[in-house]
Amino acid sequence: MVFRAARAVALAALVSIPYPVGAQGVLLQIRPHIGDTLRMHLSQTVEMTGTTIGSTAPDAARSMTTTIEIYTRAIARQWTASGTLMQTITDSVLMTPASPGALADLRRRTSRNKPGLIRVSGDGAVEVIDDGSPSSELRHLFGEMPAMLSRAVVAVGEKWTREMQIPLSGEPGAMGSVRATFQLDSLSRTGDIAFISIRGSLSRISLPRAVPQSAAYDATGTLTGTIQIDRRLGWITDSRSTIVVKSTIAAVAARRGEAERGVMVVRTRITQWIRAMRAR
Repeated sequence: MVFRAARAVALAALVSIPYPVGAQGVLLQIRPHIGDTLRMHLSQTVEMTGTTIGSTAPDAARSMTTTIEIYTRAIARQWTASGTLMQTITDSVLMTPASPGALADLRRRTSRNKPGLIRVSGDGAVEVIDDGSPSSELRHLFGEMPAMLSRAVVAVGEKWTREMQIPLSGEPGAMGSVRATFQLDSLSRTGDIAFISIRGSLSRISLPRAVPQSAAYDATGTLTGTIQIDRRLGWITDSRSTIVVKSTIAAVAARRGEAERGVMVVRTRITQWIRAMRAR
């Protein structure tokens, strides 16, 4: 799901370190407390609208909305030189499917879910070590994510940029390239809470499987979002993001006996909200 650009932001975490709050800045780094159990709730909505330009057919414009909620836990097990090993457990998944097939696929995946294992490095990169099943919700929520955090100390108002490749939600097989700029907007009075904003652009680098490779295809998009991090907890507690993508599929030469397809414009909007808290 797209969301992996917004999903990657959700794993950014912060650790309290001995840098004074203020002009000297803070180091953004993942280092959750060993033994802590973090409960996470992902809410995501994907809205897609496709319009065939110049067509008067009844199906010239189509729309589809899919929502999904995932409740999961991540337990910090061990610190290593390359990151923190965390056990993940999916408690439940709720979905408003676009079709009976989607619902059947969801049931099939959740029925096979087992506890998984991920490694979260200090700069925010996530590697799935063991997901129990290649189609589990662990990859849906975490996936293989690149580094997101600055490796240098940053002060309030400073920015850093990251580039990554992500699969695009709602379009199986499609990949996008995201260039995102992060800014440390502010810290709470005590310095325990960090507020970060995100602005970015997206372009497609590969086609969805449903689109013929011969088709002329163009797509551009934007990413906006905010994250709120509890530095004492060492984990993100609130992440909100929106990705908007406009795709244009040029007319494809028709086969004998088929009507020529017109230019199609597909607009996709993905909104995601992830909340996390330490289990009591």
